[in-house]
Amino acid sequence: MKAPENWIDMSEHSHWPEWVYIGVVVALLVYVGAEAWNIERIVEHIPEDAELITVTAQQWFWSFEHEDGTKEIGELHLKQGVPYKFEITSKDVIHSFNIPDYLVLMDAVPGRINTIWFVPVDAGEYEMQCREYCGLLHYNMRAKLYVEKA
Repeated sequence: MKAPENWIDMSEHSHWPEWVYIGVVVALLVYVGAEAWNIERIVEHIPEDAELITVTAQQWFWSFEHEDGTKEIGELHLKQGVPYKFEITSKDVIHSFNIPDYLVLMDAVPGRINTIWFVPVDAGEYEMQCREYCGLLHYNMRAKLYVEKA
């Protein structure tokens, strides 16, 4: 039986461009996956020497308690260059703890403790706020972060 005239003989076709393409795509996927894993590992790894700050949200203010028992309401004083671990919860409704200048954002949920950490690198005064609508005075649920030189 004879092959049709418009039939292409694939026995002489080279497949190396397809294999190069597949190799490049696989290499890129491996690279992106490894970078994502590394970033997640860094974000989730809380330094052992991080100082604990307990953050409690309540309509319509923030309260903070340091490891030594010092309590602050509406403001928080931290030292520059020191890692801090925040354990965040709420007494009433869902809130969201936010320090925009440090890209810190974590929900405060009643009956649950959420954890986040960061190191303040620049001394100064920063805004903290609630980013989850929590009731009538939500717009006024703010606090001040004072980062002092170590």
